[in-house]
Amino acid sequence: MLSRSIRAVAFVLILLFASLSPLAMTAQAHQSILLSTDTSHVVLLPGSSGNVTLNIENNATAIESFNVSVDTSGLSNLWNITPSEEVVENVFPTWSKNTTIVVRLAEGAVPSDSGSFDIHVTEPDQNFTSVITVYVSVAPSYMPALNLATMGGPLVSMNSGSSASYSIEVQNLGSVEDTLLLDVEFEPDLAAWWANYTNGTGGNNSNNGTGNGTGGNGTGGNGTGNGTGGNGSGNGTGNGSGGNGTGGNGTGGNGTGNGTGNSTGGNGTGNSSNVTIDNVLMFGNSYTNYNNLNSLLESMGVVNADAVTSGGQTLSGHWNNVNTTANIANTTLRNPSIDWDYVVLQDQSQIPGFYRSSTDWTNSKNGAVNLANEITTEGGESILLMTWGRRNGDINNPTLYPNFTIMQDRLETGYIDYHDNMTAAGNTVWIAPVGLAFEHIYNNVVAGGVNASLSGNLFFDLYDADGSHPSLSGSYLAACVLYSTMTGNSPVGSNDTVSLSPSVKLQLQQAAAATVFNETSHFTYPWQSTTTTASMSMMSSRGLGGGIPSGWSVQWVDDQFTNMPAGSSSTANLQVSVPSNAAPDYYGFRLYSASTGGNVSTSTLMVVHVNAEHNLSIVFLEQDSAFIPGLSTNSKIQVTNTGNARVDYNWDLTMIEGPCVASLVTASTPGMSPDDVVDIQFQISVHEEATKTDDCDLRFEATGTSSSQQHSIAPFFFTIDMDESVAFELVTPMTALEVTPGSPITYEMRIINNGSETVNFYLDVTTPPELDTSFVSSSSVEVSPGNVGVWTLSTDGVSGEYGIYSQLFSVSYLGQTSYASLDIDVLGVEEATLNGPLDGRIQTRPGDSVTTSFTLSNTGTSALQLYGSLLGLPAGADATLSHSNVMLAVGQSLEVNLTIDTQSSVSAGSYQLSFAFFNSNISAQSAVTLQVQERVSVKINSMSLSQNEHIPVGPNSSTAVMFDMLNTGSAQDTLLVSVVDYGGAFDWFEFEITTPTLSLASGQSSSNSVSFREHTAGAPTSGVSVGIVLQSSTDGEAMDHINITLIPFTPGAELIVLSDDDSAEPGGTIHGTVVVTNNGNAVDVLQITTVGMDCGVASSHELLPGQSSSSIPWSCVLPDDAVAGLKELKFRVTSSSRPSFSATSSEIYTIEPIWGMSGVIEIVFSESELSIPSSGGSSVTVTITNLANAQVIGLLSLEGVGDGLIAHEWVRLLDNVSTNEFTLTAGSSMQYNLGLNSLVSTSEQASLGVRATYVIGEATQSDLSSSLDVDVVGPEMPPNGVALPFDVQLSQSDTLNAMFGGWIFSFLILAVLYLRRDKKDILHAEDEADTETESDEAVEEQESVLGYNECRMDGDKVMCPSCDARLGVPRGSEPPFRFSCPQCSTLIRVVE
Repeated sequence: MLSRSIRAVAFVLILLFASLSPLAMTAQAHQSILLSTDTSHVVLLPGSSGNVTLNIENNATAIESFNVSVDTSGLSNLWNITPSEEVVENVFPTWSKNTTIVVRLAEGAVPSDSGSFDIHVTEPDQNFTSVITVYVSVAPSYMPALNLATMGGPLVSMNSGSSASYSIEVQNLGSVEDTLLLDVEFEPDLAAWWANYTNGTGGNNSNNGTGNGTGGNGTGGNGTGNGTGGNGSGNGTGNGSGGNGTGGNGTGGNGTGNGTGNSTGGNGTGNSSNVTIDNVLMFGNSYTNYNNLNSLLESMGVVNADAVTSGGQTLSGHWNNVNTTANIANTTLRNPSIDWDYVVLQDQSQIPGFYRSSTDWTNSKNGAVNLANEITTEGGESILLMTWGRRNGDINNPTLYPNFTIMQDRLETGYIDYHDNMTAAGNTVWIAPVGLAFEHIYNNVVAGGVNASLSGNLFFDLYDADGSHPSLSGSYLAACVLYSTMTGNSPVGSNDTVSLSPSVKLQLQQAAAATVFNETSHFTYPWQSTTTTASMSMMSSRGLGGGIPSGWSVQWVDDQFTNMPAGSSSTANLQVSVPSNAAPDYYGFRLYSASTGGNVSTSTLMVVHVNAEHNLSIVFLEQDSAFIPGLSTNSKIQVTNTGNARVDYNWDLTMIEGPCVASLVTASTPGMSPDDVVDIQFQISVHEEATKTDDCDLRFEATGTSSSQQHSIAPFFFTIDMDESVAFELVTPMTALEVTPGSPITYEMRIINNGSETVNFYLDVTTPPELDTSFVSSSSVEVSPGNVGVWTLSTDGVSGEYGIYSQLFSVSYLGQTSYASLDIDVLGVEEATLNGPLDGRIQTRPGDSVTTSFTLSNTGTSALQLYGSLLGLPAGADATLSHSNVMLAVGQSLEVNLTIDTQSSVSAGSYQLSFAFFNSNISAQSAVTLQVQERVSVKINSMSLSQNEHIPVGPNSSTAVMFDMLNTGSAQDTLLVSVVDYGGAFDWFEFEITTPTLSLASGQSSSNSVSFREHTAGAPTSGVSVGIVLQSSTDGEAMDHINITLIPFTPGAELIVLSDDDSAEPGGTIHGTVVVTNNGNAVDVLQITTVGMDCGVASSHELLPGQSSSSIPWSCVLPDDAVAGLKELKFRVTSSSRPSFSATSSEIYTIEPIWGMSGVIEIVFSESELSIPSSGGSSVTVTITNLANAQVIGLLSLEGVGDGLIAHEWVRLLDNVSTNEFTLTAGSSMQYNLGLNSLVSTSEQASLGVRATYVIGEATQSDLSSSLDVDVVGPEMPPNGVALPFDVQLSQSDTLNAMFGGWIFSFLILAVLYLRRDKKDILHAEDEADTETESDEAVEEQESVLGYNECRMDGDKVMCPSCDARLGVPRGSEPPFRFSCPQCSTLIRVVE
């Protein structure tokens, strides 16, 4: 710490001394020789050189030559100072010449070797000499280094899953003591180290040593020293400003520089601390066009980004366009004025993941290669924009793209294949992993337990509403990935202007940075290594700024070596851990050492060769498969590549021992990657003589080829156990079996054993419910191979069953079952039944026909053919059968109808009948009694109505329906009358039957009626149906009816009003008559009234439908205050049956206009007298009132004595409108302002009146007001002389002479004063006058602009804006006010 401070102080003193040296540069001088140098202080690094320009001026009077030499006696021998010319010849007087002094500093110099040397210039003739001193300083050199020789060189070999520690020599090759920092893959953060070292007391523009540290952006200046950018810190001697880490070799952090000047600046990274992309061209489709991705790039710092897009465009389509003359793609790519740094290629969103056999994929691949060739020809490089999987997969390709992750994986593979084909053609191609950034956000969302396919998360919001195209967030993420891909700069903290919330932008920026810098070690980028070729760009991470691959651990045990002396070295330990899944390859890691004193860093490359490991895991998992003697079985062996290399394997299977033959189906597996699992198929054929006690032993071997080298895997041995051969057959009897229920049969079932073992077989019997089967022998039988076993069984048919039934037999053994089916015919039995009426009776009447149903059923188990018969009919009766013979299947039933027709002569009584169906074997009988009864019949006849006739029914009176009742039976009967409701009629109507019951002899008739009345309103207007039913009390089925439709009462009325006198004055009488007609569909009571006035017409009238009343007189007295005009008298008629109904009729009558003796219009002045000046005017309020009972419309005018002396104007005060028109309703009033202006300049008098001319009724009339006296006051005349004090009077001429004399005397005095005024006063007065003029102008400018017909007062006068007449204003008027110009009658508004 002390030595560092001393060194810093010493260096500051050197710089201070150097800054003062020009003041004492010349040690000795002669006046004839003047010397100067371009620099008085040279600062060099060890091993470098510089020049000093010496200027020699001849200050003598003759041409001279000068000898040049240097004196280095006080200087270290590490300095070599040599003049380029020992003699400078022919320098003219007062002229000068330059010569060069070369200054060299040897390696190994340290700052303590600094000093000075003298330059001697001598004129040899007269031995005049001048001496000038130049100071030289050794700049401290900083050179950290790493020596990998201690670990055997930069290449080491390791196995996957292993760890190792390597000793590496850390060297300080600089010239001063230094503290060195170590890091892997990234340059040590020197700015952070210094911040911690100084405990955070640094800040901006902190200097270390003597030098200038400046922040901001700039480029290095001239000088020698090391500068560190960022917060404006500097270290060295010299002046310079850096910008964004420019100057020499820049290191990361906040921008550091090493070279000429103190470089400071903004953000820099590695060897490309501030990459600027000038021109980017994009070929894409809607994925690129959405949200103007090229504009987003420009917002992030790309100078010019252009895009050629069209919806759904493919790379092959873009190639066609580029290859088409005059196409925009062609002209843009080949624009001679633009050199494209990068051309971004984006394919259609589905094609990259298609199968490689797809025509679309092949076309896009070819288009990509052709585009890359053309881009290379144009001097640019290609970037493939890897697109993203759709949010929920692709519904159009559900098998290929079922979800986001699978679609993203296929797209990534597709773009890598594009890349490989493009680079194979010799092009430089990079990949921008936008889709992997989408996947990064997807994985983070899912890891948080959120369903990424539902709204409300960052991944969901990357998409537009269609789940495919990008939202603004998605496009911004793509722009961030492209920016990092091209520049190597992190987008985090971008100061772009994209309109997203800061929190969302930060998440997207971080996702892009993580994807490019941490998660794509299998990609390389333009900024990683300028020497990386296209063919290297897809290998595993090699370091070179790309970060440590996932799973690796490469770190220093000690990453700081403090106060290392110059030229010293130390040993550092580097710990390296290789993940178990690391593929065999060469992995490069850049090891950095950085100087904290010099702010410089160096790096070297360490390469870890991960060795290839060839291991297989082999298992046989098919032991449970059946390996049966005499059969062949397909099986498989499962093989897993547990090594770390991709290998081509050949397989071999050998039978060691056993009754088997083995053959491989899968002979080889090419390209088996680590962790791949494959099934190796093989077939085993077992000899027929093998038994289940046998087994087969096999050996499985593998030979692999990797990187053109073969290797073998240890053999895998396994055993296959033999299984039992199971084969047997169940055999049924050869002949058909028949059984009659109750007589069982006996038969045998046999089994043949075709297997390899003696087996005890069990017989299972599945018997249908129609059969009854039992074993006669045992249910089991033991059968040796090749022999037959026998079971004996007995089967009987179930009573009541018949037909052929299948009986199933089965035998099961070791998972195999043999089935057999045996048909047994159960013979049938004949039986039948005949069932008729439950009471056994058939009733009829003479002259009638009756049909009775019987059920004939086959209750046996055999089909039947039967014949019908009937015995016992009385005379005069005939019978008919619907079926005289029938065929009935087993269980079938048939309905048989027996129809008996009786003649009128048949005697009433009971007859026993015998009804049967029979054949030669059976007879089905039914005994019934035929009862012949008396005839019962009735008839109802409507007297005036037809069936379903509509009958209106109201609530006030009943409506009767008349009809006749007739007994048409053969005996006396009592007839019943009833009413049937067919559709809810009783909800609205009630009825009354005149005679509900009546006894009539045979053939007798009688009249009757039913009355209907409405009890509730609301029945359907279409009506409801009821039936009037006449029924026999002897036989309820003997009836007759008539149907009618009841229509609800519908009111209707019409009024006819006649007038005898329809005109009267208020208080008078009008009168006439009215007639009402019932237009309803039923009788109604109609009530008549008048509305608004009582005209004595209120009355009620009961009228039949269509009936009119007689004339009804009416008379009305008009109100005394009635307003004249046409009026309406309304008559109203209402229904008492339907109070809601009403009808009206109007009579138009006339109220005649009337008014008093004082006239129609009353006119009143607000003043009876008025005085106005001759140069102005005044106004008076006029009130008019309508005294009539009618509206009047008219005009106001002014007349009277002297009306020509005065101009007037009417202003209606209601709406401030200038008009003399009026409209007054009865009794209303209106006010006007009457403005009067004098038309004369002398005193005058006038007597004026207002006349109202109007129309009332059809007559035109007028009324005149009382008079208004107007006094016009003229102006005062000037006097004829002047009256002075003390009663002195001067005549007019004397007065004028005195005035003229006084004026002349005054002018003479003013002239004398003017001539004596000082010139300064004149100038001062002029200045004041100018100031006053400007003030007046300003005041005038501030005055508001005049409006239409507005003016301002000039004294007591105004100028008419219409006719330019100069007018006096009414006395005492103050702006603002209005008055009319007497010249042009324009209404003028005077404003302030």
